[in-house]
Amino acid sequence: MMCSAFRMTQARLSLLFLCVSLLTAAQPLIAEQAGVGPEVQSAQVVPTLLTLELATEILLQNNPAILAARQDVVAARGDVLSADLWPNPELGFDVENLPVGIEREGTFLDGQELVLKVEQLIETAGKRGKRTAVAERGVEVSQAELLETIRLAKFDLQRRYYDVVMAKASLGLSSEILDQFDEIISLTEVRYQQGEASGLEVSRLKTERMRFFSDQSDAALGLSNSKLALLEILGVAEMGAEFDVAEELRFHEIGASPSLLEEQALANRPDLVAQTSRLHRALGEEEYAKALGKPDLVPYFGYRRDFFLNALTFGVSLPLPFFDRNQGGVARAIAETSRERQDLRQKELQVRREVHEAYNFVTARAELIRALRADYVPSARRARDIAQASYSLGALDLIAFLDAERAYRETLLGYNQALYDHQLATFLLRAVVGEEPVQ
Repeated sequence: MMCSAFRMTQARLSLLFLCVSLLTAAQPLIAEQAGVGPEVQSAQVVPTLLTLELATEILLQNNPAILAARQDVVAARGDVLSADLWPNPELGFDVENLPVGIEREGTFLDGQELVLKVEQLIETAGKRGKRTAVAERGVEVSQAELLETIRLAKFDLQRRYYDVVMAKASLGLSSEILDQFDEIISLTEVRYQQGEASGLEVSRLKTERMRFFSDQSDAALGLSNSKLALLEILGVAEMGAEFDVAEELRFHEIGASPSLLEEQALANRPDLVAQTSRLHRALGEEEYAKALGKPDLVPYFGYRRDFFLNALTFGVSLPLPFFDRNQGGVARAIAETSRERQDLRQKELQVRREVHEAYNFVTARAELIRALRADYVPSARRARDIAQASYSLGALDLIAFLDAERAYRETLLGYNQALYDHQLATFLLRAVVGEEPVQ
């Protein structure tokens, strides 16, 4: 009899071990269904001619902040999987009336009281559904935060990309001015040898050349450093990668009205969508906190052996919520809901302000560019050309020529800066409106 009971117990333990092994083997499949898996290795190659569109594609594949935000979405989906699971059943085994040093008739198990039972918690008041709904809202929040990370990263990429464009344009302009100035110096040296110019003029021109040479050196340094900053945000570790940018400084008119842009921003901004989802999640947590105050049922079913009597046993336990009905949790959840609602209102005000500020920035820079293109740049170029020709013929003194060269340099540098500022203002306006980024 005792051997038979031992074999029965061994068989049950074997069955239990088999169930545990099956559950362990199923974990990779469960993780795969939840979206958890090995990270995909992204490319680390930058083409020799980089467009802004291609740079955006590389950013979405390589940028560490975006990759980390994507894992937050995966983790949030795992929370949904956990929230939707049923509570595990509990297995209980009790033995009573064990003889100690007393001889008695029969087998060892004849005089024992054995109880084997299984308990299963049954959640009431829709707790499981409310908990799952809260977790699903968490997925919405993490997805919106991913889009917000992409929005900010794209604007940072555009700024760094056009830092390279600006540095490239500055290097080209400074090199052009330096080459033209070197021609004037060579011509003045010839005139000096012919006795038509003084040695003071030659020395003064060579001294003034330092200003234009410094511009070229600073522009070359700025181009190198801006390329490094661009490679960093692209997630490329090879800082020595050689590439060129395809875009140039251009001027594009913006025709949308601020009211329309504000309406689009309120509908599209990912951070605003994320805050709205946080409010909905807080409302769900409030409902779940109220449900936690309702008692759960714990039914059980088992086998009982009392001396020579074999019997089945079953029952149910129910806590009595006389004192703890999760009043503190409900109060905290209500406060969190109120805070999230005020944060949403503050975020809406921030979005409206940012749209109007960005629009004013674009408008102001557009007016400056129109004035520079229509009047100041052509005037500075004509004055420089006339001054060069007049000085080459000896009809203009050195001071007037240098003034014309400086005015041309400052006007062109200011024009390039205005184009750069307007382009960045355009990107900023698109960012604050919340263009739908590509995932």
